[in-house]
Amino acid sequence: MRKSIVHTILVLIIMLCQFPVMAEPEAALEPITITVQKGETLSLISERHLSDPKRWPELLKYNKIPNPDLIKPGLSLVVPVFLRKAVVGVTEFVMGQVEWNGTAGKGPWAPLKLGQELHPNDQIRTNGKGKTDIHINQVGMVRILNNSHFEVRGEEKKGGPVTVALFKGSLDAKVTKSDPPTANHKFNIVSPSSTAGVRGTEFRVELVEKLSSTISCFEGVVDVNAQGKTVELTQGMATFVEKGKSPVQPYKIPEAPRIKEE
Repeated sequence: MRKSIVHTILVLIIMLCQFPVMAEPEAALEPITITVQKGETLSLISERHLSDPKRWPELLKYNKIPNPDLIKPGLSLVVPVFLRKAVVGVTEFVMGQVEWNGTAGKGPWAPLKLGQELHPNDQIRTNGKGKTDIHINQVGMVRILNNSHFEVRGEEKKGGPVTVALFKGSLDAKVTKSDPPTANHKFNIVSPSSTAGVRGTEFRVELVEKLSSTISCFEGVVDVNAQGKTVELTQGMATFVEKGKSPVQPYKIPEAPRIKEE
């Protein structure tokens, strides 16, 4: 009898080991409730919160509002999941003067809040000594440094790399390594002079005079592309890209710092 029980337990253990361990799924989107602020219009609200701003009639219908003219300050609106923008990331640290714009830079700017969700086409700018850390889903941490202008773009296609844009200033990034390892990029940083593609690494992108860029690799590997030429940066190496030209031959940086979370 005892041998039978032991045999059964061993069989169960072997069966369980054959099943792969699944990654923890991302938290599902939930409806959100917003309060209309002074100066906000239905058009602005739709740009900020809807995956397709042209679906504003569905937002009104869901909230049983018969007339767009009834959208006034103080009114609460529920944005259902089927109308919401995808969530690309969330802010984890904010210091100093940091502003957010949810309409691709076209509407008014507001202070960026700790724990704020970020969506495709959201922009962030830091002024003075301001800086912020944001967590990008399935990617890792991006630190937007002082006097910078940054945009979240998200996945261009399902399962593709997450893309962000740097218009001004500099950023540090700490991208988690893919498990299992892959040759495909999981994160792209686009600037006016270059594109940096990474799989899992720590690196910095800096825009300098005339929007030229310096890309430095602190750990791992970074592929830098401009004007049809790609150079590979390994740990402790950097390249310079003048706008309109190809990346220069990688060169060694004096010391590769490690990026620490705030």
